[in-house]
Amino acid sequence: MNLIDSAISAISPSWALKRQMLRRAMLSSAYKGADHSRLRNNWTVFGSDESTPADSELSLLRDRSRDANRNDPIACGATETLKTNIVGQGLKPQSRLRPEMLGISPERARDIQKQIENVWQTWQPYADSANRMDFAEMQLLAMTKIIEDGEVLALPVWATEPWRPLSRSIEMIEAHRLGTPMNKAADVQAGIRLGKRGQPMTYFIRRSTDGKQNILDLKYTPISAFDSAGRPKVLHVFPTKRPGQLRGIPWFAPVLSLFKDLADYLEAEIVAARVAACLAVFVTKQDPMMSAISMGADSETGAGSRIQSIEPGLVSYLNTGEGINVVDPKRPGDSFPSYVETMLRLIGVSLGLPYELILKDFSKTNYSSARASLLEARRMFTNWRGWFSRRFCQPIYDMVIEEAFLRDMIDAPNFYEMKAEYCRAAWIGGGWGWVDPVKEVQSSQMAIDAGLTTLAEEAAGQGRDWEEVLEQRAREQLKIRELGIQSAAESEKKAAPDQDEPEPDEPEQEEPENEETE
Repeated sequence: MNLIDSAISAISPSWALKRQMLRRAMLSSAYKGADHSRLRNNWTVFGSDESTPADSELSLLRDRSRDANRNDPIACGATETLKTNIVGQGLKPQSRLRPEMLGISPERARDIQKQIENVWQTWQPYADSANRMDFAEMQLLAMTKIIEDGEVLALPVWATEPWRPLSRSIEMIEAHRLGTPMNKAADVQAGIRLGKRGQPMTYFIRRSTDGKQNILDLKYTPISAFDSAGRPKVLHVFPTKRPGQLRGIPWFAPVLSLFKDLADYLEAEIVAARVAACLAVFVTKQDPMMSAISMGADSETGAGSRIQSIEPGLVSYLNTGEGINVVDPKRPGDSFPSYVETMLRLIGVSLGLPYELILKDFSKTNYSSARASLLEARRMFTNWRGWFSRRFCQPIYDMVIEEAFLRDMIDAPNFYEMKAEYCRAAWIGGGWGWVDPVKEVQSSQMAIDAGLTTLAEEAAGQGRDWEEVLEQRAREQLKIRELGIQSAAESEKKAAPDQDEPEPDEPEQEEPENEETE
């Protein structure tokens, strides 16, 4: 009891009792997570009303995340697994016009769809304003930066080369270039000027140093978020986790400490194994005279020099009175495999990746467990694939189709009145493959026959365009008929006996009557 409580207790014991009861009520809680008892008194957190971390904290998270992707094999492998399954060889749009909404015939809608898809295929190789990447490669880069930095910045710009089929192109921007100028105004937060509703109005992009390490170059260029027609001038793409969030947070933020701990632990085990693998011989001299002579010998010969490290095959002569005390830590112990597995499972839970996918190791699982893991991962990949196509791919697609219309490359009546319908598309990613091809093909066919799915959905699951599949099949069947080739099913049908004609009945044989013997 402190002095204040003692004074109150002397003056008014009932008041002191109420204070103690209130203090105990404050320390107890209906939720264990809000407990303030002795076991949780070191769990101190600092609440914040800010939805976006401070610039210094966010910069440190980005730097550590980039370092993990450069030097940590688990982090690098997780990034490759995520971007390969979400983006892969690039998400491809399928134009999905609705004739009834556009007021045109289905035949006319199919013609416009082909025009739109041809324009997109023509533009893809020239997507990068720096003329280094096509759009599929830019998608991979954008997904990599979202995982590594938590966000990606892309500027839709105009390229002036005369050989380009379309002038629209995309310039990728590093996340750390978005920052707040020194003489910031009150409405500028995290490098973004906000409007009255909290909407982005202007982005402040720091000038590129072109590879020169000049951290003092803090000249910023303000870029409006939208033009006068509402087209985005800055694509700032990041997963939003809190209302009012302005900047993205690296995906590895919850597990950066686990990456570091696991890497340090593995490094310690490797050092211990290397030390244990060294065969060294130490010879102790007993003659004081020879010991004095060796002390004055040339240090390059190793005689008389202090041994700071050991190496395989080391032979060293020690001075009189010197000895070797070897510390044998008995490493790695029995807990090494279970510790590493537990750490990897915790990392996988945070990233949404099953343990088998983190290590690409299915040797310790059966068919049912492997399929369950792949289905759970596929659900996560599909979710992020849809988000990425909506936030990054679709806005670029809209601007490319609009420019193609202005260049009379697409015959689209009432384009600006029905722009959303003309730019309506489904984004198809790479196929997932099959764990058991026979069973999964049969289940897909049964689902189509039962009306539970469509050919478009099943083809999209394998990364294919259902119209291209049908058109290719029609061409193949036409060629087969031209060459007179019989399919395996037709050959089996001809070889099998005709089941329609009944087989001739065999004549019935009369059974002899049994004669009774007397």
